[in-house]
Amino acid sequence: MDGDRNVAAAVTIWFDPVGPFTWNTARWLKSVADDGDVTVDWRLMSLAVLNEGQEQSPQQQEHMRESRQIGRLMAAIGEQHGDVVAAYFAFGERFFDGANDISGPLVKEVCAAASSDVADAVLSDEAYDQIVRASHESGQEALGEEGGSPIVRINDRTFFGPVLTDPPAPAQARPLLDAFATLAAVPQFSQLKRPR
Repeated sequence: MDGDRNVAAAVTIWFDPVGPFTWNTARWLKSVADDGDVTVDWRLMSLAVLNEGQEQSPQQQEHMRESRQIGRLMAAIGEQHGDVVAAYFAFGERFFDGANDISGPLVKEVCAAASSDVADAVLSDEAYDQIVRASHESGQEALGEEGGSPIVRINDRTFFGPVLTDPPAPAQARPLLDAFATLAAVPQFSQLKRPR
């Protein structure tokens, strides 16, 4: 590793699979991990759990329903020792990039990518909700307060975000992680935000 790089010894992301900004952050982290010198621990969180008991528009309610469905799918794949990361990226490519609806064919393709034989009935199987909830709560606990998706821990500091409007260009992917690691290493650093 180059001497001028910060060492991001451990990166964990808590992600809701249906979060569009999370999809950007996830693609960024995967691109850095694919370069081989950073590992990422992928854990579920749930916008549906986060927003329980809140009044929502019909559009928000539909989004929360999708959050629950795909959270169950990912939990079921993980429980059967399938590749949750492959499942998530297969889902994201079809859902966000391909604008496919959540349906039996999409579930079949996601499961094939994850080497899993989970059936689409799992989308309505509430038995998996507790797995998602437990993972979600571990992310909230790591953050220290309520936060949306994504939550990222780098080394021993946890943040809501980074929120990305698109993945960075390949040449900027690692420098962004190094900058994030630098900020995370400063105990006094709390938050940085700019308008979109």
